[in-house]
Amino acid sequence: MNNISVYIFIVISSLLMTSCTTVPSSAPNYLLGNEGLEETYFDVNIPTHDGKLLRATIFQPALAPGEKAPLILHAHGFGVFRMSGPISIYGLLVYPGKAAKEAWRQGYWVISYDERGHGGSEDIIRVMDPEYEVRDVTTVIDWAEKNLRRITVDEKRDPLVGMIGESYGGGASLMGATQDKRIDAIIPVNTWNSFETSLAPNRVPKSGWLTTLILVGNSFNPGSMEPLLNQAYWQAREGIIEKEIFDYLSPHSTFHNCQNGKYPEADVLIIQGFRDVLFPINEGIRNRECLLRKGKDIRFIGAQGGHLLPFTQWSLIPGYTLESDVHCGDKKLNLIQVAVNWFDEKLKGKKDAAKNIPGMCLTQGYDRGIVVGDILKGGEYFEFENIEVNSGFSGFFESPLYLLDRLIGFVTPTMKHPRLEDHAELSGTLRPAFYPLKTFDGAMSLTGIPKLRVSIVATEQEEPVVFIGIGVKRARSRHIELVSDQIVPLRGDGLHDIDMMAVSTRLEPGDIVGITAAGYSNQYRFSGGDWFSKVTLSGSINVPILSL
Repeated sequence: MNNISVYIFIVISSLLMTSCTTVPSSAPNYLLGNEGLEETYFDVNIPTHDGKLLRATIFQPALAPGEKAPLILHAHGFGVFRMSGPISIYGLLVYPGKAAKEAWRQGYWVISYDERGHGGSEDIIRVMDPEYEVRDVTTVIDWAEKNLRRITVDEKRDPLVGMIGESYGGGASLMGATQDKRIDAIIPVNTWNSFETSLAPNRVPKSGWLTTLILVGNSFNPGSMEPLLNQAYWQAREGIIEKEIFDYLSPHSTFHNCQNGKYPEADVLIIQGFRDVLFPINEGIRNRECLLRKGKDIRFIGAQGGHLLPFTQWSLIPGYTLESDVHCGDKKLNLIQVAVNWFDEKLKGKKDAAKNIPGMCLTQGYDRGIVVGDILKGGEYFEFENIEVNSGFSGFFESPLYLLDRLIGFVTPTMKHPRLEDHAELSGTLRPAFYPLKTFDGAMSLTGIPKLRVSIVATEQEEPVVFIGIGVKRARSRHIELVSDQIVPLRGDGLHDIDMMAVSTRLEPGDIVGITAAGYSNQYRFSGGDWFSKVTLSGSINVPILSL
């Protein structure tokens, strides 16, 4: 099933759930009383400050006579829409929806609503504009206060409110909690800190993901897209996004709020994925660093999944997949129960309910991980010189050649004592160049943010583009693994001094770590340089290698 068919499935299933649900279109009057309540769900229209309507599904928990429960808002991803029932894509397959549904089962009110311009909600999509989408978070809470009188309140008589969402919905939770101080605890999943650093790092647009997002947004919400956003897509097809786009998007970000001293009053559990190539884990790290300034309880889980680019990265659900369990040192945590535990401690006041959630957990694959005080930036120092990328074709054929590497790897003996000089692949003509840095005799951890200082010399091209990553040639394979699928694009010749994308893996005896460099990446499919360009790279890199 490709990415588009998944979104079609989401739309059809959600429409079926809505059309088959025989429930009230507004909050029933009995919710204002003190009698016992049965577990159920129903749809409502919530009026906004500017006369529009937001479509929402209310999940009512089972409550004893006189009993109250906290409220959790569930916000969906870009282009799709809400959890319209327990049997839906969000309720069955997508992590924030599954977590919100489980919270409902365990005694929480849950409201899952369509963002502006999505699903059954009116107006256009402005991508988390503080005066519209973010203000709508307050609108939903106001509606709940008025219509769901069985919500637990604090000593100020404010409702106890949590929020969870991935991607677009994660941005809604971070931005919403900044504007509305009634929100007490949030779980933003795989979301952005800055649109500029996430969508066009170093001025190179992620045209692979931008194509997918714009196609989905326009296909399932026709006529709802802010025209400037469609303009950004066509600019990305030309390999650049103009400043006016990011000037428009800048206030729609946590980065902008932090720059202006605005922070959520909520406790925050950030979940971000190392393999996410739309909003890399660096975005979550920057959100964490910002939020820590407020002095609230900020915890961080570096999972593996998230936005996985269709036809480039494998995932169970093309486009977005987050694993059910993560390993944090010697603990295995179920992410759904982690979310419920977080809300139990923060909203229900259950002491130590979230004590099993570490301050920072960084996974190293799907079956291991480490607990640290902070993510390592930089690390062991290496120099390199004269890495050649001889064409814009280097990297273009990696998908079919990956399968060939795997087949040959089955009959290739394990390297026990590899030598660096035997494994340099510096041509960079059809395949990415690989410059080996170090071999390993024992198990080590490669987890953190590499720091790169590189000089790019171009031949007959004014503004070359090159894609650089950390590669590992495993002792048992011919294939050079791009660690965490992460690359950093560099535009223009001269000196570049940057943080690379965070990576995480475990190194075994016989593994070789090196630098990969290519002229093409499917993540940036329309944003590369000339097909026959040639560049030479020299410089230094600090690699986050840790002893186990």
